[in-house]
Amino acid sequence: MPSVAYGTQTITYDIVRKPTLKNTYINVDRDGVQVKTNTATSEEEIEAFIIKKSGWILKHLQSYKTKAQEGEIQTGSRLYYLGKSYYVQLIKEERKGIEIHFIHSRFIIKAPVNVTQTALHQAVESFYKFKATEKILPLTKKWAEIMHVVPAHISFRKANKRWGSCSPTNRISFNYHLMKLPTSLIEYVIVHELTHICCKNHSPEFWALVGNFMPDYRKKEEKIKEFEKLL
Repeated sequence: MPSVAYGTQTITYDIVRKPTLKNTYINVDRDGVQVKTNTATSEEEIEAFIIKKSGWILKHLQSYKTKAQEGEIQTGSRLYYLGKSYYVQLIKEERKGIEIHFIHSRFIIKAPVNVTQTALHQAVESFYKFKATEKILPLTKKWAEIMHVVPAHISFRKANKRWGSCSPTNRISFNYHLMKLPTSLIEYVIVHELTHICCKNHSPEFWALVGNFMPDYRKKEEKIKEFEKLL
């Protein structure tokens, strides 16, 4: 995915080419930045256009980031899951409790008529934690076998600043919001934390071990930083 530097920030964008387009357009939404242009526009021209519009782009990205943090869960809002944001359909009906289903690339949330935003957010948190247990636990066991390490315990919790941690006694904890990231980045975090079983710091030896299993770990580190700006 191409990117440009603007001050201390990096703007990553997708390019969609359509032969029928006469001009180049930039679209900024919850999923990031998308450039729509024709087949004749060079990558250099696109990059120059992105740089020219960088201030406007960053302003809108920040706006979406704020809305994602503070926004209500309602029909039309979006939730991140495995690297993409998906449409939410909230169905209020006479019922007890909240059910969340991810069906046909959308979230369907069934809730009581008088449901509160607090209850909806708690239900979404529970959804992420359940899916993390369902997906991340077997992936961790798979990578532990590949790496020939044995974690003492694996748990899941919400954390504001860390995707995972490994204690001095090899107890590994994952932030269940990892379920918002693509599977490839989830696996990188798993490998990162399992490597701490062998090396408790971030020394050159540590990164060499990580690189043995994921040679492109630097790119994955950068991609995680890009997602952190959106989530």
